[in-house]
Amino acid sequence: MQETNPHELPIQALREPDVPGTHTISYTSTIDTLTLSHEAHSRDGFALGSVIAAEFLLGKKGVHTMRDVLAF
Repeated sequence: MQETNPHELPIQALREPDVPGTHTISYTSTIDTLTLSHEAHSRDGFALGSVIAAEFLLGKKGVHTMRDVLAF
């Protein structure tokens, strides 16, 4: 196991061809591992999110996040 700085959050991103999107978040401690995973079956949801975000940004200035777009 790779040693990590306790004040840093390690992030790893892998781009694989022909995989629409599998997102996994894991936290590993000396006791156990907690994993949360999401698997997209197509890229349709990502495309729709991009269109919704673009429509939201029409006429706006400044920095916005998806939280703004989705009104969280």
